[in-house]
Amino acid sequence: MGMTVKTTSAAKSSFQVSPSAAENGKLNADAIVNLDHGDPTMFVPYWQKMSEGSTITFPGSQSLSYFSETKSVCWFLEPKLEAEIRRLHRIVGNAAVGEEDCIVVGSGSSQLIQAALYALSSPDPDQPLSVVCAAPYYSSYPEIANLLRSRSYKWGGDARNFDKVESYIELVTTPNNPDGVIREPVVNRPQGTVIYDFAYY
Repeated sequence: MGMTVKTTSAAKSSFQVSPSAAENGKLNADAIVNLDHGDPTMFVPYWQKMSEGSTITFPGSQSLSYFSETKSVCWFLEPKLEAEIRRLHRIVGNAAVGEEDCIVVGSGSSQLIQAALYALSSPDPDQPLSVVCAAPYYSSYPEIANLLRSRSYKWGGDARNFDKVESYIELVTTPNNPDGVIREPVVNRPQGTVIYDFAYY
């Protein structure tokens, strides 16, 4: 296999290779690599050093309601945070976020994909909308689509095998997880809606 393993001290807690499985920085062919969930507390020392420059102060009159912006699609999004997200995308140039575009925040991609599926499907359909994605795909997509056991949508499997002439939603992760390939929609039918997942863009 000949894969070189280099890890920083901060990443070593989430990337574990058995000492017997690696020799001279190379993995044996039968090695098992455990890529566990990351640990955000690894950044604590950095933020402690940056404490003065990273302090956030809220005036007492701000956010007295659960809703920070009732005229927005995302009621809980602080207007200043929204402005900074838009500014960041303008500077980096990785997403075109115009003033007419909505920014919705969530606690992770699973929640946001669930929200997008809900928003893009009919509330009272004759049958659930199929949610498809070309394999290989993010392993949580089927769970996300079936989690709520919604009447509005359900997991429909590999997009390459989807042959129904009906409405559908296709999830396109680009670059793809787990193989890093740049993806485009596969089904390409007028009845479909495409959700691009740019988690790794």
